[in-house]
Amino acid sequence: MNDSEMRRRELLKQTRKLYEDGRELPAVHPRYGRIYHDLYKENPQDQEPSGGTFYIRLVIGILCFVCFVYMDQSKAEIAEVNSTAIVNQIEKEVDADAIIEAWKAL
Repeated sequence: MNDSEMRRRELLKQTRKLYEDGRELPAVHPRYGRIYHDLYKENPQDQEPSGGTFYIRLVIGILCFVCFVYMDQSKAEIAEVNSTAIVNQIEKEVDADAIIEAWKAL
């Protein structure tokens, strides 16, 4: 094997290693470098988990259910609304055409 073949093989190995590794960042203009690095951290372990609202919504749902059960068990009436009125509003059929017309009127 001559020198040019050895050089080509070495360059091929380096190129394969470069693209197989996948850690190489794409070319980014220096002006946008910080934004890019903030969005795409080097290590996935460095990224903080994205915050969601699931647990907040879950707590609110549980609180609403507990209040409904309390109102039903104690026959309480709050702001002239009792558990029967809540159930009636949930079971009420909704007329989609009336809602669309009301939105168009706004």
